[in-house]
Amino acid sequence: MVHPYEDRYRRVYAAGARFWEAPIPTEELVDFVEKQNFPEGTKVIEFGCGEGRDSIFLARLGFKVMAVDIAPSAIRRAREWAVEEGVKVDFRVDDVTALKGIPSESFDLAVNIGCLQMFPEWEDRRRHYSEASRILKPKGLYFLCNVAVLTQEEADEEFGSGWLPPKVGDFTPRKILVDGAEKQVMLPIIAARGFTKEGITKELSEAGFIVIEAQRKKTRPHGICWIVVAQRI
Repeated sequence: MVHPYEDRYRRVYAAGARFWEAPIPTEELVDFVEKQNFPEGTKVIEFGCGEGRDSIFLARLGFKVMAVDIAPSAIRRAREWAVEEGVKVDFRVDDVTALKGIPSESFDLAVNIGCLQMFPEWEDRRRHYSEASRILKPKGLYFLCNVAVLTQEEADEEFGSGWLPPKVGDFTPRKILVDGAEKQVMLPIIAARGFTKEGITKELSEAGFIVIEAQRKKTRPHGICWIVVAQRI
């Protein structure tokens, strides 16, 4: 059975797009990395890397990067792009709730941009937190950028007055670029969830992380999100 995310990537590529998302790094991650001043060779893993925009950005800076995603089509595109950019990233098709062949305490930093929100069920998030804690070194950092629960005012501003969330399985229009021109493609909705500050802080704390910073802001890739920096105990 084809995973829903793999199905969406296949639809986007069949419509003629080279990339589903804009191939530029997430601004909030760029700011975080600049402030932290990580030494060259810092080992980082990205969960739900998609086509690799953030992993390739990190590799350009001298990080040693592993990146995983459930969608083989996205990983193939990411590998192609990394070769074009002349950077080395260990891209893998894997499940972030049950990582295969990754030793414990392997990484200094983990990155999760728009991946956690795709697990509406607590058990899936719990398993992911457990894996993130396992493969991070003690005091390792976990950077997250995932959608926030919107107020009615925010929903009206973002989507228009009277907007109702689409149902899982319904099709929604998305704009993609094909040969430099915008094109609309219909993609099926996948189950997802938003977070409150209290909710995501509680979950991370129970999983063995200390939340250092939590900031709510509007982001380019995912709209209004919680930007969270946590540290493994």
